[in-house]
Amino acid sequence: MSVAVKSARPRRIKSTLQRPDKFYVYDDGDESSSESTMTKCASNGTQTRDEQKLLSTHTIQKSNVLITPRKKLKKRKVKLMDWKKYHRLNVIYAFIDDLEKDFPAICTVTVIGKSVEGRDIKMLKISNSNAGNSGVWMDACIHSREWITTAVVTYMANVLVRNFHTFSDAVTNKDWHIVPVLNPDGYEYTHTHERMWRKNRAKYGGECVGVDLNRNFSYAWGQGDEGSSDDPKHVFYRGPAPFSEPESIAVRDAILGSVVPFKAFLSFHSYYELIIFPWGNRTDPCPDYVRLLEAGSIMARAIFETTGKTYKVGSTKDLTYYACGTSIDWSYSIAKIPYSYMVELRSRKNKFRLPKDQIPETCSEAWNAVQKLMDYVDKH
Repeated sequence: MSVAVKSARPRRIKSTLQRPDKFYVYDDGDESSSESTMTKCASNGTQTRDEQKLLSTHTIQKSNVLITPRKKLKKRKVKLMDWKKYHRLNVIYAFIDDLEKDFPAICTVTVIGKSVEGRDIKMLKISNSNAGNSGVWMDACIHSREWITTAVVTYMANVLVRNFHTFSDAVTNKDWHIVPVLNPDGYEYTHTHERMWRKNRAKYGGECVGVDLNRNFSYAWGQGDEGSSDDPKHVFYRGPAPFSEPESIAVRDAILGSVVPFKAFLSFHSYYELIIFPWGNRTDPCPDYVRLLEAGSIMARAIFETTGKTYKVGSTKDLTYYACGTSIDWSYSIAKIPYSYMVELRSRKNKFRLPKDQIPETCSEAWNAVQKLMDYVDKH
């Protein structure tokens, strides 16, 4: 929602939390307003040549007072960041930037990479800076049409930051690394051109074919005939090589370059209502299958207790289809992050076009699930 501030003089409005789920961010609009002072220079309403010349200079001296037309002023649009609708990239980035400004003791925003088209890939880190903390990774919109994922992780960031000191140690002893839009080019493209666009906006052969970023990670990349494609026009196109894309490189470098050991990796997707873990490239159970199944089931139970939604839990291949070169297989096998999950949010009914009135419930159930996972991680 945009509201034009109708003031003759621009004033700075502080970013304040109006309700637990809202706060304001700002953006200069293109609209402008102008007022000019008009003065009749002759009693009969006519103007002499000299008077017209004075008017043309936009400054009139009358009774020793200079009368000057007011300058054109840009109206400042006030954009509301909430979880009742889906927002564009500039609003999302302004939101995390404002969190950093308002809570500098626990919030840091960094650019972990640039997209194919040169957009920033921003990450919000929430931490009390304790040396013994472990890391949690959460990313959204690796597939650009999955808008609900960005809504969910920004909601979690908002709740975490504004209530940080009220949470248990299982939450506060973590360094939270949150990437709200991992595929910014594709995300913007879904708002301006093609709502169902999935991949990034990479160009190969002189045209934009896009790469499925969740097939571009190095573990099991290009393995077999299923799980990804070498056809640039295919929706599962894996790219010409592992980590050929700057977006997947950004994830790799941020995690492997961290001095904090990561305990959980959560990549949010939609719309199957699943909590899935490795492997995606084969049917064999991963070494920690039982533990991952148990922790995933605890998350699913938290979701059900929150909204009554039933999420299934299992390995990628068990619940969906072969998927090679995925981020969770890489995070589990190469980055050695023990709790690696892909959380498929709502909804099977609406698919990628989840109605905005379901955003709050989806955010709430996902956050409760993540909190339960943190409890499990600390106890095991």
